[in-house]
Formats: sequence, C-alpha cells, structure tokens
Amino acid sequence: MKKIENFISPFLFVLVFLIYAVSVSKTIAFWDSSEFIASNYHLQATHPPGAPFYTLLCNLVLLFFPSTWAAFISNLISAFFGALTVMYVYKIVKHISLKISENKNTVSILSAVVSSLTLAFSDTFWTASTEAEVYTLSVFLLMFLFYLMLLWHSEKDQSKELKIVFLMVFLLGISLGVHLINLSIVVPLSIIYVHKKYGLQWKSLLLALGVSVVLFLSLYLIGIQGFLKIAYWLDMKLVNSLSWPVNSGLFLLILIFLGILFSGLYFTKKKYPPIQKYIVALLLFSVGASSYLIPLVRNHVESSISNQIYTSNDLLKYIQAKQFGVQDTPLLKGKICNAPLDKDFPFVDGEPIYDYNAVSKKYELVDDGKWSKVNYAHEFDMFFPRMYSQKSSSIALYSSWVAIKGEKLMYPVLGKEKTIFKPTFSENLEFFKNYQVEWLYLRYLYWNFIGKQNEIKGTGTVFNGNWQSGITFFDADRIGAQEDIPERYKQDKSNDVYYFLPFIFGLIGLWSLRKQGVYFFSTLIFFLTFGIGIIIYVNPLPESILIRERDYIFMGSFIIFSIWIGLSLLSLNEWASKIKSEKLRVSILAIVVFIMSPLQLLAKNWDNHQRTGDTFAYDLAKKYLDSCPKEAILITNGDNFTFPLWYLQEVEHYRSDVRVVNYDLLNLSYYIDKLKNKNFSSDPLKISFSYENYREGNPKLYPLKIDTKEHVDLASLFQFLNDENTKITWNGKKQHYIPGDVFQIKIDTTQSIFSNIDKKRLNTQFTNQITWKFSKDFYQLNDLIGMNLILENIQERPICFLVNGNREHYLGFQNYLVHTGFVEQLLPLERIDKEMNPKIVNTLESNLLFQKNSFVFENDSDIFIKSENREYAQTIIRRNDYFLVQALVEENNIEEAEKVLDRSFKNLPDGKIPYKQYAFALGKLYYKIGQKEKGNEVCLKSLNNIWEELEWITSFNSSTNPIINVKHAVKLKEMYEQMIVQLEPFNPERALEEKQKAIEFNAYFTKWHIRNWPY
Repeated sequence: MKKIENFISPFLFVLVFLIYAVSVSKTIAFWDSSEFIASNYHLQATHPPGAPFYTLLCNLVLLFFPSTWAAFISNLISAFFGALTVMYVYKIVKHISLKISENKNTVSILSAVVSSLTLAFSDTFWTASTEAEVYTLSVFLLMFLFYLMLLWHSEKDQSKELKIVFLMVFLLGISLGVHLINLSIVVPLSIIYVHKKYGLQWKSLLLALGVSVVLFLSLYLIGIQGFLKIAYWLDMKLVNSLSWPVNSGLFLLILIFLGILFSGLYFTKKKYPPIQKYIVALLLFSVGASSYLIPLVRNHVESSISNQIYTSNDLLKYIQAKQFGVQDTPLLKGKICNAPLDKDFPFVDGEPIYDYNAVSKKYELVDDGKWSKVNYAHEFDMFFPRMYSQKSSSIALYSSWVAIKGEKLMYPVLGKEKTIFKPTFSENLEFFKNYQVEWLYLRYLYWNFIGKQNEIKGTGTVFNGNWQSGITFFDADRIGAQEDIPERYKQDKSNDVYYFLPFIFGLIGLWSLRKQGVYFFSTLIFFLTFGIGIIIYVNPLPESILIRERDYIFMGSFIIFSIWIGLSLLSLNEWASKIKSEKLRVSILAIVVFIMSPLQLLAKNWDNHQRTGDTFAYDLAKKYLDSCPKEAILITNGDNFTFPLWYLQEVEHYRSDVRVVNYDLLNLSYYIDKLKNKNFSSDPLKISFSYENYREGNPKLYPLKIDTKEHVDLASLFQFLNDENTKITWNGKKQHYIPGDVFQIKIDTTQSIFSNIDKKRLNTQFTNQITWKFSKDFYQLNDLIGMNLILENIQERPICFLVNGNREHYLGFQNYLVHTGFVEQLLPLERIDKEMNPKIVNTLESNLLFQKNSFVFENDSDIFIKSENREYAQTIIRRNDYFLVQALVEENNIEEAEKVLDRSFKNLPDGKIPYKQYAFALGKLYYKIGQKEKGNEVCLKSLNNIWEELEWITSFNSSTNPIINVKHAVKLKEMYEQMIVQLEPFNPERALEEKQKAIEFNAYFTKWHIRNWPY
C-alpha cells in the first residue's frame, strides 16, 4: 500500500504533464509569451520588473535545442512546472488532511487527488501551463515553500527544522527572480510559524499578520530597494570623485555586505549560535536573490527586445517598474481623479536627477528637481484612493463603473473659481467593489469554479467575459435569460458552466478546516493575500481591462481554493456517517466529488484549451514582415504587434533586414540609442535629435505654442529643438516647445529608393514635399523621435506603418500612405485626379500577399479560436480585404474583386468570425460588382447579428454595470441605424422593413434607457 501511495504523486505529475504537452502551442502566442521566448533564448532582460531566474533557467534548457524549437520548449517548461505544482498541491492536501482526519489515509489521498486535478484542469491554470510565461514556475515555488513550511511545522528534530528553514529562505530569494509578488508568501507562512512557537490566539494571530507585513515591506523596500539606493549613492561618489568604473559602488557594497556576513559567521560561531543562524539565512536569501544581477551582467545584449540596465540606479528603476508609472500609484492616501493643481504651489521641488554619461564616464545632473513635481490641491486628498488617475481616459471610465455625482466644491483654477464635483468616499469604495474586487478578482475566481460565459475580453457588457453558472436564477440578472442570448454565444467553445459545484465544494472544504486554526487561517490568509491583497496593492486602473484579462495574477488564490475543494471530502465524509460502511461511503463521495469537480472541468475545458493548431500570432507576424520592402523601417505599437515580430527576427532570423520600431518605446532613452546600432542584418538608423534632449531625466512632453501659421519645416524644427537657446520658461522651468502644428518634409524624388514605384498603376504622381497637420496640446518624446526617424531615413529606407486598427503610431501621415498587404508605406505620392478615393492601395502586391493566406477558419473545423485571433481577424484581416476589394473595384477589376470577396468570406465565415460592421462594409462591395444575392447574404446576416445583440442587451435591466451596458446599447443602436441607411441604395425593400422595425423599437429603447441610466 505504501508503494502505491508513493506512486500517486509522480503519476499525477506525468499524467498532467502529458495532458498539458498535448495542449500546448507549438509556437508563439500573443502578449508576453514571444518576448519571454526571445529573452530566454538570448538571456536578456525582459520588461520590468523582470524575471531573471526564470530567464536563466529557460536559457539553460534551450541550449540543448535548435532555435526553431525555442517556442515549443519554452511552452513545455511552463507545462512542466504546472504539472510539478499539481504534484505539490497533492502533497500539501494529503499532509493537511492526514492531520485533521485522524489519519484516515484513504480519505486523505482521495482529497489530495481531487484538489490537485481540480487545479490542473481549472481554466486559468491550464491556460498558464500551455504558454511561455513566468506564472507556473512562480506558483510552483509558492507551493513548494508552503509545503516546506508544513513539514517544518510537523518536524520535531531541531537540526532538520533548521535545514528546512535554510532551504526555504534560499528558495524565497530565488522566487524573487521569478516574480516579486512571491515575497508576499511571508504573510500566510507567519501564521504557521506563530502557531508552532506560541500557539494561535487572536492576539498572536494579529501580531503575526502585523509583523509579517512589516517584514514584507522591509525586505522589499529596505532590503532590496534600499540596498540599491545605497549602491547608487556610493557609485556616484566613487565614479565622480575617484574616477572608478561605473557600478563600482554596487560591487563594492556587495563585497562589504558579504564581508560583514562572513565576519558575523566567524564571530558568532561559538558565542552566539542563534544569531549565526539568522546570518546564514540572510546569506542564503541574498544568494537566491542574486539572479537580479543578470540584467547588469547581460547589458551588452542589445537586441530590440532587451531592456538595457547599465547602472545600479537603472536596476532600481527596473525593479520598481518606473517605466509603467507604478511608483505614482497611491495606497493609503492620495489625490482623487479630478483634483486640481494647488492654487498656491501647483509645482514643488522633486528629487534631483542624475544620469550616467558613457562618454564622460561621469554621473551628470540632468534635472535639479526645482518645480519638477506636480502638486495637487490637498482638499481633494482621500483615504484609500481607488479613483486616482488624472488621465482623461481613466476619468471617463471611472464614471462608467460607478455613478459619480460627487460632493460640490468651489476651488480656484487658473485664477477663477470653478465648481468641481469631488467623488465621495462612498463612490470611491463603490468603484473598489464594482470594478477592482468584483470585476477584476471575484469574476476570475467564479470563472474557474462556477463557470464562464466565454473567454472574449470582458469590458463590462453583458456579451463577453462574465461569469456564468448555468442556472438561470443566478445568471439572468447579469446576462439575461437563455432564450434571449444569440445561438453563437451559447455555442462558443469557451462557454463552460459548472453549476456552482466546485465552488460549493470549496466552501465546504474551508469549513472542514474550522477546528484546525493553523490550517484554516494560513490557507485563508494565503487566499486573501494573493487575491484581494494584490488588488489593494496594485490599485488597477479601469483601462487595464481594455487591454487584456488579468486572471493569471491571482493563481495563488485559485490554488488555495482548489485545495479547499479536495478537503470538502472530509466534511462530506462526516455528514454521510449514516452510511455505515466507510469504504462504501468514501467511495461514493469520492466518485461524486471527482465527477462534479476535476472530471467536469476536464471535460468542459478540454476543447477551449487545445492550442496545438494555433499559429495565428506566428502567421500574422510573418505577414507583417513579408509586407515590408527590403531594409524597411516598420513602425508598430502594442505588445501583440511587436513582440511576435521581434521573436521571428531574433530567434528564427526571419526578415531581420526589417527594423521593427515600437512607437511606445520611443519614450525610453536606451531604446532610442539602440536604434542607432546595427541589429542583426538591419543597418543603424539615423537620428539627429540631440541626446541631451532625450536622455533620462529630461522632460518627455513638449507643449504646443504656435508661433506661426505657416508650415514648420521638420529639418528646421529639429535644429530649433537642438538649440538650448530656444527654450522658454514653462511652469517655472526651461523647456523646449513646438512652434506650430503643420509640418513639412522636403523630398528628393530622384533618389533611387523611389525609382521602382509604379506611379501610373497607382494613379498617382510624385510630390516634392510631404505636408501634414499633426496637432496636440503636448507632443510626447516618442512623437518627436518618430518624426525625426522619418525625416532622417525616408530618402534611404522604406518607411512602413503596421496596420492594426490603431493610428496613434501613424503620426498624422495618413494622407501619404500606400496600403500594401498588412502595412502602409509612407511615400511622397498624391492622386493625379483629386476626385479619386484618397486611399491608395497597391492591389498587385496586396493580392499576392492575401492569396498566400494562412488565416483560414473553416466552419467545420474543431480548432478553438482564441479571442485575440477573432478580434484581429475582424479588425485587421477583414479591413485589409475591404481596402483591397474597394481598390480593385475602382480599378474596374471586377473579376478579381469577386475572387477576393469570395475567398474572404470562405476563410472567415460567420460561424467562426461573426459578421459585424467590417463584414457589412465588405458585403456592400458585392452589390457594387453586381452580385446582389451574395451582398444580401452577408449584409443581412451582419445586420441581424447586430440586431440580436441589441435585442439581448435591452431584454432585461442588468444590475451589473448598467452604465456600461447602456452606453454600449446606444452604440449598437446607432450602428444598426447606420447600416440600414447604407443598405437602402442596394436593397430598398429590406431597408424599409428594418427601418420600420427600428422606429417601433425606439419607443421601447427610450423607456429601457431611462430605467437603466443612473445619472
């Protein structure tokens, strides 16, 4: 029996790993996956705050495989640690259940199997285990630490206790190099420590929590950040005063630190053995955390994707994630979102900023800190501020998640009294509840253990991303009655409902621990720390959900809930004591719980976690690169439209002649400098904007102050900006400004780069200047660097903009772009006939690219289509098809236009990629080429899809996010009415019917709007 028991945990590991291995993608996915794979391959720094130990570990594994295997192996590494986590969850549950079930071994084993497999097949964990990310290694370390703490708690031998402690502090240090949030585990572990040492009373419990929070903050703020601050201060002294090499201060401080520790070990060996133990523990923790030196050691790796860490101060900012503005996030007290500047002191002094100059080899003062810090009126401060962001996008979204009526205050703004409605504390808490707790945490918890509507990004509407139980009584108030939901939503492969069963078992499992305070409170505090605790600490903005779902950051919390689910067998076994045969009773209960939890999760989650055939991100990245001319500069924005391209170039060396430039990163000085260097086969880019203007510490915003109504020559503008004498005083500081918002670049069209352009086929002619209006109140550094790149390189290299539906990175050049495949190339061309469509499309090249189409979603295919793939198929591929067909029609190439239309709708059918506004626009082109029947099929289906959603969203009064749903319903109604107007010239009879339906609907919609609009 003992041999069989020992076999169970490795069997679970192998079983789960094989299931994950069958599920993983063979290549890259969207988001951070491709960045991590490329960083693992080259052993370079990832995005802040970094994961150096994870990168190092993966790099060691990848040494044994060819580059073409890098993505698959990186995905398998996640699967490996996911399966290992499952194995240790089994060990943890078995250990706990044996302690509280009077050594009932069979029940303990079955509880552990249920918990481990429930976790394995839960939605979030399964997803994380099938793509290259840090999270499965991170939670494995958490579970291993928790397991070791349980062993320590049970251990009687003091020498073995000590060995366990030493191993734990070493692993805690290592885990920081995977994810900094792992340091939070000291909070739940403190409960187990206090129980063993002092017993668990309310006083000791509260004391343990208080001390552990102080320990967490001390380790993070003093132990890590404080150490680097001292190193930076010491380095400045040594470099500037003694001309020592940069980072001498850091390495000298490390030597001093190690010297103190080893001296302490020597002097305490005989006299103070307890102190020696603490010194050893500190030494082991430091050795474990030393992986954070890797970004410094590897700073010579200057690929596009790597973060460059040159000094200890760079490393400090990297760990603090200053690039993302994390340091400005308030926790206990801060301003509210609409706080005005202080009437007396709108700006106050900040910290002076120094930057290391590699030429002079000195730290130089860049900003003295005078008047550099924005100072908001303290009358608008609030305790526990949840609505704090001053961004206009944030303010608009705050008022969507909660009805903000506010408290009326009068305050002088720019010398005039102004009425400001300051959000009340109760409204602040309501946002915390509605968005941060319920939408950003509890919804994810319910996804995993109650059920999920679909995996499409949930922005608050009834359509996507809601939790769903499958029981109408609980669901109807949030997502409406089942009969009102369109069939395509019901048939979505990611529509998985569990009828509350795993969730109920989880609550029962927590109840099972009620008499064992140490396990009850340690798991509960673990659950809260890595759930609500993260929400409180991160204080997420409302726009974060517009980017992507964030369920993966709460996996620590979900693991604990999975543990509780298995432990439910203990209470169920007690409650079913009327069944006298224990063997029969346990067997029945185990089968019931197993079917209702892990087996149900496996059966329902299987189809939407199979990613082996998902090559969309890989194929799309290739299309972008293939659309570029040789040696092109491709300007992109966003992770999903940059990282996959960099992966192809840096790992597979595919089209490395193209220089992919991320517009968002052009605010970072190290990234700008890297553009000046050769990157694989791409030559350096020319940049004439002075380094003194963009070095770290200088302003990144340039105000518009119009001095002229004439166009501003771009070459002259940068001469103006490079001249220190042209600065003006702005908010008490010397500042460059932009003297106009109409710009011009002079072009020599005789240059060889323009010689192969077929102007006749494009119905265009050359222009010797590009003149465009690009107006902003403040120009960001990346705007100016982007324009400078174009100015300096346009006559030597092709300039392209990636097509992704976002135009921020276009810098206003839309009138001079030629659409070619998946990019738009900037060319000095203009239409000969001004009456022609200003949208210029290279139909020959685009059609050749589209004919080699990798994006085929057959209706009868069983492959699950991820939400990002569906979104980009609609907003990118269909839009590209539209522009191509429209241009073919204008060229009177009707036969080819029909072929492209037929191919587009065959490859992207309504059953897989629902027909919406872009499909409707494409469908209208069928009418224009005389194919009325095909036009009707597409346009009427698109119209009906919008109508079904409009009927659904207005069929009930949602108590969840009513403001968001009303706003979305208004947009749907407007879209529906516009589509009717556009349909009328082609199908007047059907348009009349739809118009009459819309008129009848208006009266109902008005009443529904009034009922649901809280303002």
